[in-house]
Amino acid sequence: MTKYFIQLNDRVVPYGEATIHVGSAAMKYAASVFEGIRGYWDAGRQRLHLFSLSEHVDRLLDSMKIMGMEHDWSKERVIRNIHNIIMVNRLQEDCYVRVAASVEADGPLESKGPVLLSAAAFPMQRKPHADQGIHISVSSWQRISDHMMPPRIKCIANYQNGRLALLQAKSDGYDNTLLLNQNGKIAEAPTAAFFIVKNGMLITPAVTSGILESITRRHILNWAKKLGLPADERELDRTECYLADEAFLCGTGAEILPVVSVDRYELGCGRIGPVTALLMRQYFDAAYIREQSLEPSVEDIVIYPKEEIENADAALPI
Repeated sequence: MTKYFIQLNDRVVPYGEATIHVGSAAMKYAASVFEGIRGYWDAGRQRLHLFSLSEHVDRLLDSMKIMGMEHDWSKERVIRNIHNIIMVNRLQEDCYVRVAASVEADGPLESKGPVLLSAAAFPMQRKPHADQGIHISVSSWQRISDHMMPPRIKCIANYQNGRLALLQAKSDGYDNTLLLNQNGKIAEAPTAAFFIVKNGMLITPAVTSGILESITRRHILNWAKKLGLPADERELDRTECYLADEAFLCGTGAEILPVVSVDRYELGCGRIGPVTALLMRQYFDAAYIREQSLEPSVEDIVIYPKEEIENADAALPI
């Protein structure tokens, strides 16, 4: 990681110099929001597809609004900085971009600015066990709710809820976990949305169930309609998960990650099911733009100048 550069506002700095003061509101009170974006490298066309970049930046700005941040960041400026840090780091492989907005003032809890916008980009491959499925639990920790800490925004503080649940799951020998909401219904995994498949129907908790309004989840629902797969957004009981034919997690980091057991209850045949496999193919077709009809908007594409491609192995600029 130390060989990469990071964008701080409109400056590019070496990895080790990308810092924020320990007295900042971001550090003292977790006054920070972020987005993660997957990048998919197309070697044939020498370009990088930033999957759903526009939607991610929209959600970042929404999170900043709900967190009361005072700033002058436009969508176009955020996207320009993301493109720039990818070019500076000469990333020509699958990667992950993390862009965060943090209140850097050394002030009180209610500080609104100034806001530091950082963008980091580094290589990232598939999640472990994506080809065989994972084993998950249902956590004893409860998911935060909208009248407590709004889960629909990507505030760093919200992730401590999922972190506690994941620490428990790992200690108990699981790969991941699900949290129940205040009504005792399934919400989501710590960093991913959740679907089950029962009798050919996709079922996922509604956006009012204490979940992040997942961009990947939205794509899956759209693909299901296109593929003729019935889908329902509703409350989901814990025991429905035990009796599901298939299940999977989805999100930027998870992509589509098959689940083969919940609380040691084996799902279906204990292998990746046909609906999950179909949606995984659809996801990667879109991610790698394998059909002309899947071509994204121009702002989601980073195209390297010819001289950058030829000098890809040269030392990074200082």
